[in-house]
Amino acid sequence: MTSFVISAPRSGMNWLRFCTEEFYGRRTPGKTSLIDRADVPGEAFLRSHDALNWSRWPMRRKDGLWRYVDPAQTEGDRVALILRDPLETFVRSAGKRFWDFRFYAGNIRFHTLARAEKAVFYYEDLVADPGAMADLLEFLQITPAPGRVAPSRGEIAARWAELGAKSRAMYDTKQAVGGGSQTRDRPTDFSFHQKKLAEWEKDRVWRFLRHRLSADELRLLDRYHPRDTGAPGWLERLRYWL
Repeated sequence: MTSFVISAPRSGMNWLRFCTEEFYGRRTPGKTSLIDRADVPGEAFLRSHDALNWSRWPMRRKDGLWRYVDPAQTEGDRVALILRDPLETFVRSAGKRFWDFRFYAGNIRFHTLARAEKAVFYYEDLVADPGAMADLLEFLQITPAPGRVAPSRGEIAARWAELGAKSRAMYDTKQAVGGGSQTRDRPTDFSFHQKKLAEWEKDRVWRFLRHRLSADELRLLDRYHPRDTGAPGWLERLRYWL
């Protein structure tokens, strides 16, 4: 059984990695966090920012953080999809470029197609609620390193503030080239980046998603945009291209 975590960049992956390595003693994929590859060669789970390679077509990467994952080959596995407000992701991770933003819709479609046991988690919950992080860690069924035991929900809650401060400090150091955390002083400001968007730009992001996702897939985003999320008609499809 393989556990996959599918998420856009800057959607809580570094926080999940920090918690996994701190509590389970297992290394996670990506730049060295708390545990070096030389010390622990295996990985607690696999990850991808673009599971269907919708932003990387026609390249299908076999490994790395942008790996292609065949949804038909996930039977018996576990898939956790982490979603962040698409307006935040459009600005922070896609640089307001629709071609690069295709991974966001692609990851939701991957979740639909995957034959694995699957669940959806939200960035805002994982940052603000230790219970949400506990749910995600339990879902992934991570095997602790020898001599370690899986953390209790109480332990996660008790160390939440301490580990959050350490994780943000580490993120600022490792991601300095990309600007580090821009909400370090207000980590629960979940609309910080979209303030850079005009209303017409926000509307276009939603039309972009409506053009690519089914009504059921769009319902996964109801907390961000609870208005009509039905499949777009021909007139709306035409408006998207205008």
